[in-house]
Amino acid sequence: MNLVAKLVAGIVGGTLVGTFAPDILVRLFLTFQQIGGQLIGFAIPLIILFYIASGIASLPKNSGNLLGKTVGLAYGSTIVAGCLAFLAATIVLSGLEPSVAPNVEAQRELTGLVNIEIPAVFGVMTALGLAFLFGIGISVTGSQPLKQFADDGRAIIDLLLAKVIIPMLPIYIAGVFANMGAEGTVFATLKTFGLVLVTAVIVHWIWISIQYVIAGMVSGQSPIRLLKNMIPAYFTALGTMSSAATIPVTLKQTKENGVKEPIANLLSHYVQPFICLVQPLRSCFVQRQ
Repeated sequence: MNLVAKLVAGIVGGTLVGTFAPDILVRLFLTFQQIGGQLIGFAIPLIILFYIASGIASLPKNSGNLLGKTVGLAYGSTIVAGCLAFLAATIVLSGLEPSVAPNVEAQRELTGLVNIEIPAVFGVMTALGLAFLFGIGISVTGSQPLKQFADDGRAIIDLLLAKVIIPMLPIYIAGVFANMGAEGTVFATLKTFGLVLVTAVIVHWIWISIQYVIAGMVSGQSPIRLLKNMIPAYFTALGTMSSAATIPVTLKQTKENGVKEPIANLLSHYVQPFICLVQPLRSCFVQRQ
């Protein structure tokens, strides 16, 4: 079963478990969700540090222009996507009457069987700053020990992603929806925010279609094939609303699209168009309550 099917199965299975299963089974799913969330939070700064540092250090000499264009393109895309989302929210949602979410009494308020905390070594912005500092520093000084350290660290994180985090994502998503099912908020949430969700998904596909058509024209590849390879990242982002949980899948699928490893490693933190589209829509809706 491919990753997309597993993610969909996690959403459906988690909803069914949370709605109909006995408490002990729901709490087991919530335990996996809690541990998975802690592990993802712990790993994300390390992913950013090692992948971006290794990616920048692996770029050819005098590639500052390439680095600037890459980062500028990523951030420029995010700004345009955010503006598109705000415009869509303003046009489509402007007619909504002020309302509040229905007061749904939780069917079951459950917690995981255990509570395990795995604090991150440092924050995301610290990791990003260190990644650029050491990546550019290694590129300038040519320090082979530091480059080897960055490459070895990336290889270790590769194993963590391939063997633990990515296989765990369907269970993590199942835990999210099991929690919503246990609280009885799955269908109420979909009903209340249905228009927002539909608007978000439509804007997603408009924007990513534009992106991948342009990417296909520039690279000479099929936009449909490129976009098909990124579907797992899309479902992960849509299901978790978490850029942190989506980064590992985005990185994996970007490499499957044939992007060179240094560029893929560098972009793994920046290319999150799905999240930056959802958040402005959700924020706009909340402000109208």
